[in-house]
Amino acid sequence: MTTTTTSTPPPTFGPIPQHLWDKSPPLKDTSASGSLSVLNQYIRGPRGRAHGSWGYTILRTAYGPESDALFAVALERLKSQVYWWGNHTGRFSAFGALCEEYRVDYDEPNQELFRRFYVEVIEDKEGLAHLDGGADEARFTALGEYFRRWVAGVETGWNPEKNPRFCVCLVLDSESVASLAALPEELPPLRCAVDLEEKRQFLGTGAGAWVWLLETDYIADPELDEDEELDEDDEYRGWMRMDVHYIQLSWFSRLGRGRSGKRRCFGHEEREQGSGIYWFAE
Repeated sequence: MTTTTTSTPPPTFGPIPQHLWDKSPPLKDTSASGSLSVLNQYIRGPRGRAHGSWGYTILRTAYGPESDALFAVALERLKSQVYWWGNHTGRFSAFGALCEEYRVDYDEPNQELFRRFYVEVIEDKEGLAHLDGGADEARFTALGEYFRRWVAGVETGWNPEKNPRFCVCLVLDSESVASLAALPEELPPLRCAVDLEEKRQFLGTGAGAWVWLLETDYIADPELDEDEELDEDDEYRGWMRMDVHYIQLSWFSRLGRGRSGKRRCFGHEEREQGSGIYWFAE
């Protein structure tokens, strides 16, 4: 299998300074500091690809006319959304006077977390273009197999079954690329919303943009372990759409839950009854 990547060689990072994730002053965004604390635990393990970073591997299946330029825009919008949501939610959680009272001005943990965010894009027109579009099982089974073959050929370091970078992947197809590229370049300011109406506008940032999320280990073996419960819907088979603002939440949720050894870590919902398309849910 021949693949190329749009990214520079994977970066590596060392230990995270303790003052960015401990409970010492100044007041920190606990979501950012907590994520850094969890990530720091894994830095002590064997060094592997993109050591000390967080983020998903992306399979690009969109290769239509002018797709290179559109894909580049989509990828930048994705990164911008990760940055904005990673700064706004925990630092400016309310609005008006209450927000001003409890806002978190110290942003070094948030900046460090985003500095360590890295997505690796796998490009292979010959091997992936025919898997663009559709929500059928055969397509996602093939994508899952492709990703697992790629993982088998790279240095993963510590247990890849517990590292979201190597057991879960994102897929950017023509439809999801279009949803991301349609987002405005300008983002709301990182400050308190003056009132509820503006807060609602802020929380609508990124609305309509999504990616495919594949739990590739579960796609390969959908049988549940003995200690796992069956969901009410038994039609879920390991792939779903995910709103772009959930990227950080999903990655660290999988990292934490993956330590238990369980699969099917993500909540999901069928927004349109009978559609067969599931979405990531908290």
